[in-house]
Parts: sequence; C-alpha cells; structure tokens
Amino acid sequence: MDAHKLCREYGENIINDPGYVDIFPASRIPRQIQHLLKPIYRLTSGVSKESLGSYEDEQEEGFRIMTEPRTLFSVLQLTPDEQVRKMAYLKGNSVPHANHEVLDKLINSRHELAQIMGCKSYAEFVMQLNMASSPEVVVSFLLEMSNMVKEKADEEFNTIRNLKRDVCGQRCVDLEPWDEAYYTTMMKSSAYSLDSAVVASYFSLPQCIEGLKLLVKSLFGARFDSVPMAPGESWHPDVLKMCIHHPEEGDLGFLYLDLFSRKGKYPGCATFAIKGGRKISETEYQLPVMALVFNFSRSHDSSIVRLNHGELETLFHEFGHALHALLSRTDYQHFAGTRVALDFAETPSNLFEYYARDYRVLKKFARHYSTGEVIPEKLVKSLNGARDMFAATELQRQIFYSLVDQTLFGEQLSVPRDTNSIVAHLKRQHSNEKHVEGTHMHIRFSHFLTYGAGYYSYLYAKCFAATIWKKLCQEDPLSPTTGTLLRTKLLQYGGAKEPADLLTDLVGDGIVRYHNGGIVPDVTSCLEEMKLLDDKNRHIGK
Repeated sequence: MDAHKLCREYGENIINDPGYVDIFPASRIPRQIQHLLKPIYRLTSGVSKESLGSYEDEQEEGFRIMTEPRTLFSVLQLTPDEQVRKMAYLKGNSVPHANHEVLDKLINSRHELAQIMGCKSYAEFVMQLNMASSPEVVVSFLLEMSNMVKEKADEEFNTIRNLKRDVCGQRCVDLEPWDEAYYTTMMKSSAYSLDSAVVASYFSLPQCIEGLKLLVKSLFGARFDSVPMAPGESWHPDVLKMCIHHPEEGDLGFLYLDLFSRKGKYPGCATFAIKGGRKISETEYQLPVMALVFNFSRSHDSSIVRLNHGELETLFHEFGHALHALLSRTDYQHFAGTRVALDFAETPSNLFEYYARDYRVLKKFARHYSTGEVIPEKLVKSLNGARDMFAATELQRQIFYSLVDQTLFGEQLSVPRDTNSIVAHLKRQHSNEKHVEGTHMHIRFSHFLTYGAGYYSYLYAKCFAATIWKKLCQEDPLSPTTGTLLRTKLLQYGGAKEPADLLTDLVGDGIVRYHNGGIVPDVTSCLEEMKLLDDKNRHIGK
C-alpha cells in the first residue's frame, strides 16, 4: 500500500482509538485534574434509608480517563492511587491495536521504496540528504550518547526508586513505568516548592503572544501584529492572522495562529507551510505564509487561558520553526525555511526554547494575569532547576526512541522481525524503565510518520542549539547584534546552503564533528549544560 496512505491511517487510528479506563469512585482522581476527565455514573445497590433491610439502586460517580497522551501524562504525574496510574498506563500504551498491522506495512512499504532507489534500507535512503549521511554514523552517535548518559541516568533512577520505597515504607518495592512521572513530579515540587497554578498565573496566553512580539522586535527590529482576514480566509473563528513587518523592508511574511483545542482538530502542536517564499523576479518576492497549530485548553472556570511552562516552551519552539520560514529568503520554494536537511530542521526551534527559560527575556512579558506583577526571578530559577532535575533520564529516553526508529527502518532481515520484541530488547539495553508485556509504545509514536529514520534529528538539534546559545546568545540573548547574526547567517538561507557550513559560519569551530564520512554534533555544550561532562566524556564530545 502507498506509504502516505499508511501514514494517514496510522495517525487517524491514534486519534480515533485513544483508549479509556473508567475509575470508581470519583474520589480516586485528584481534584486538580478532574476537569480533564469525563464524569460517569453507575448504579450500585445501597440500603434504603426508609426501611433498613430493603435495597434500592443508587448512582455512584466516577471518571472516564481518555488515555490520549496529554491526559495520560497529567494522570501519571498527579494521581496518588497507584492502581489508577497502572490502569491508565497499560491502556494508553497498548492502543490503537490496528497500528500493529499498519506499522508493519509501513516498514515494508518504505523498505521497498528504498530498494527501488538502490538503497539497502529506508534509513540509508533518508540519510542521503542528511548531515549524518549514513545509518552507521547515526547509530554510532546514539550508542556513544547512551554510554555517556548511563551512569547519571542510573543514579537518577535509584533516587526515584528510593523515594517510592520511602513513601511506601517498603524497601523491596520496584519502580514501575507508571511511577516515574508521579515521583519525579513529587520531588521537583518538594525541592523547588512549585505550584502549577502559581506558575501558570504568569503565563496568560495574551502575555505569551506579547513574548513572541518581543522576540521579533528585539532581535529583528520588526513588528509582529494581528492583521484582518478576507471573508472565508480563515478555517475557524478562533484563528488569528499575524504579519511580521519590518520598518524598512516592509512585510516579511504571514502567520496563522490556531491556538485552542477542539473536537476533530489535528491533535498535536505543529508548524505547517502554506506557501513557501521564493524569488519571482529581480524586484518581487513571494512572501512565505505559515500556520502554527496548538491545542491549548480553555479552562472551564476562567476566560483567560493560562499556559504551564512546558506549553510556553512548546509555543517558542514552534515559533522558531515559523521564524525559520518567515525570515528565509531563497530563490526557490523547495529550499525555503524548514525545507532543509532533516537533521538540521529542529535546530532553530530548539534554540528558541532557551528564550522561554531565560529570566532576562521572561521578565519583559511574563506578568501575573490579575495583578500585573512581573514573574519573580526566584520562580524562574525554580522552574529551570526542576526541569533539569532528571535531565539524564529524559535524554536516555530520547536516545531509546531514536534507536527504535533506526532499527525499525534500518536493514530488514530475510525473516520478518517482530516489532514488539525489537522495542522490548532496545528498552532493556538503553533504558532503566521496565518493559511491560502487552504495552507497545511504537504503535502510537506519530514521529514515525514525519521523522521515519530521522527522529535522531531532535538530539542533533539539542546539541547544535546548546552550542549556539552558549557561544552566541547567552551573553545578551535579545541584542539586535545576536538577531542580525541569527537572521543573516542561519535563518535566511533555509536549505539553500549546506547546514554544516551555516553552523560553522555562525559560531566558528566546535559545533560539528566529522565521523566516518558523516557529520555529528559536538556534544560538549549540551553535556556541560546537563552537568554530564566529566573527564571521561570530555574527549569523546569533541
């Protein structure tokens, strides 16, 4: 079957079959996440008040947990009842069943395509246009990273397991996969006294949009303003149309913002190119048009939408993609904006996440939605401290996902392989998390669709962005000089110039390494930032 149809079917199955578990009584669900769930009722037999000894049906209230990823994560983070967490985890990681067959067909379809194109595997086919240049270079990089992070990840795992043992009062109890998010959230909240409601009070959505305007004005000397739409131009009344306008250059491009969750909408957060920029003539340029799609929740009890810090980072991440497109100036659409080597595409977006963490940036737009108070510096330090607490565990998870991706779309054996056993084997080798029989993370991992054999690109971008931030942006992140360098040496070229040349031209030596005929990131800045660089790892990173 056509790979595009299989990708669509895989994605639709994820939306149509998110899974659910019903929990009774309602008291098993913490109050702060009840608004995410659907109240349900069941009949129970109770003793009649009028005449003891006779029975009548009573209604008992409970909640239905739809185990789509965002709701599932909130349940795993905040629910004290381990059995509820376990039920939700098992269901959420075992659906949609139909994707077992779809993924097998997609692997075969992509492998056939690769062979038609003269390649041994789909991974090899994808790498031809990437910096890495071969699957061997990628796998070598991933195994190197896995070894670097293992010792710290093991320490973090033991810390989390020991907390569970303290809380449970049992020294032999194991850490289960449905425990990690709950106990790490507990430790972060305890260490930094974080209250999610207090954090969100400084990130009202209108103020966060002001943050995007701040970036455009400070870095690029331009305005980012709402503009009217023609009748029928918008696909939904919620959609905003924004324009980046430079006082000397005029309009630079247009961006649609579709911010809120609604039924039937694309479920994730993503950037879509509607029209690529291109040179029409010596005097005329076709302006780029992009759309940013999010699924922020409207609260039932407030007219002001407030984001958590992770959602703010996502907003800035996707805006980084948009800026890459809106500020590129290429002769051809095919090279415009994010149409670059796959393992370079996530670099600008990862870089702009740093702006969502820097107090010098946040203090200029993050204000309390009712009092107008500027976000306290201590709170920002706490947010960043909490974020970094289990950085090795998160990095190890991303390495594991990347290795699964490389293996599934790598060379195929003559005997078809069982994807479940591949994932279980890699998890045992490269993760501390137990593999639970009957769970299948790979059947709802939508990055297989857009980043098949390319998920490692996020790790490349993490390393490149860490180096750019350290060498170029950290000293004065909002300076026009920084913005000019980002625009003229990185963003404006899109895919019209080799990414390794762009990166080296931007920050000099020490951002890329050449390895077995391919290019990998220098990991030094990334590991330093995560406090993972010791003498043993220092010589490997360069």
